[in-house]
Amino acid sequence: MYQILKNRMLPLLLALIVLAAVPFGNMYLAKSAAKTGFSVQLRIGKEKVTKKTYQMDAGASVKLKVKALTDMKSKKSIKITSVQYQSSNKKAVSIRKNGVIRAKSAGTAKITVTVKTRQGKRSAWMKVRANESLPDQEPEPDQQPDQIPQPGQQPDQTPQPDPIPDPSSPSETGEQILIAYFTRSGNAEKIADMIADKTGGTKFRIETENAYPEDYNDVLEQASAEREQNARPALKTRVENMSDYDTIFLGYPIWFGDVPMAVHSFLESYDFTGKKVIPFCTSGSSSPQTSYESVRASASGAEVLEGFWTRGSDAGNVRDEVNQWIDGLGILDRSQTENTAGSKEEKVKIAVGSTVFYADLEDNSSAAALKEMLADGSITIDMEDYGDMEKVGPIGKGLPRNDENITTGPGDLILYQGNSLVIYYDTNTWNFTRLGKIEGVTKQELLAALGDGSVTVTLSL
Repeated sequence: MYQILKNRMLPLLLALIVLAAVPFGNMYLAKSAAKTGFSVQLRIGKEKVTKKTYQMDAGASVKLKVKALTDMKSKKSIKITSVQYQSSNKKAVSIRKNGVIRAKSAGTAKITVTVKTRQGKRSAWMKVRANESLPDQEPEPDQQPDQIPQPGQQPDQTPQPDPIPDPSSPSETGEQILIAYFTRSGNAEKIADMIADKTGGTKFRIETENAYPEDYNDVLEQASAEREQNARPALKTRVENMSDYDTIFLGYPIWFGDVPMAVHSFLESYDFTGKKVIPFCTSGSSSPQTSYESVRASASGAEVLEGFWTRGSDAGNVRDEVNQWIDGLGILDRSQTENTAGSKEEKVKIAVGSTVFYADLEDNSSAAALKEMLADGSITIDMEDYGDMEKVGPIGKGLPRNDENITTGPGDLILYQGNSLVIYYDTNTWNFTRLGKIEGVTKQELLAALGDGSVTVTLSL
């Protein structure tokens, strides 16, 4: 009897043990998963954007940074094996495989990021709201040269463009220079005047047959409609002797993150083969890069040189910067360059792609050694981000150190450990050697030019 009971009860007992072990096993696995779980953090610059909405102007680009962090208090980073990005509205906002977000047109998109690590797979999201990059607001009435009546002109008449002189008489620079510009608020014309003073070139105002409305909101509506239709507004003015000009400066405001459609009309009206086209532009905040690409696309056969950009509100106060930019283009003869160089001898030109900054040098042996080094030729430096406050890269040569306790700010050029250049876009306090400073530049302007990650910077005198 005992043997029979034993044989019958043993399987039952084993089954009960297995069933009892299942919840405990699940509990163990859940506890283990919690220990090995991780979270995904999304950042743009120093701003955490996970489950938040980030606003951008149409035409702008930013780099999305992704980190996998432990769920423990230490928040240690975990190695990511792969990342996938997805946009819910690609017409408004796109994201590349390298994490670069581009705002294309007005709208909102949800960006979903899926991260894989050895611990598993997790997702996080953010939203991007793309705003229209609007034409610059009109300046105050006393700053509107477009609306100041000329002698003998009635207040409601539109000023006519300057006549195009016979180019048979060469400019002071030895070559024929045209300064064409499209403007509504007058900002582009202010810079055109500075270019004319510097180069002796001929000014030409680009005007449409149908003038834009006086009301700012009506201008927005018309400009937006032209962009949506990819329109080419008919032009009222024309350069009859374009073939006589070797170099064309082209000025415009940035509207909706790009050139106004009237500028396309101008560029597509002529053959620019063998000519140099040099853009200059203003905006409230938009980067000029998209507009430069548009100029290249429409100026068929032209060599498009390094452009110039400034905020519309600063357009009347950038004469030194304009002169330095033109000197760096190499289109003027030596005597003309020397006549307007001013304090440029004490400045360093910092080129980042098509964006150029100028830095005043410090009065110390370190800056003097850098200047002597640049006298032999330009220096190209590959720079990387560090600490969300700076770009740093090796100079390739040791310079004397004059270390002191410094609190940095945007635009500071710092010598680190005698052999590395640092461009600061945020604050930091440490013992450094100051080489110089880009005066008047903001953190946003530096970040727009330097971007996120690796960047190549060229220094020259």
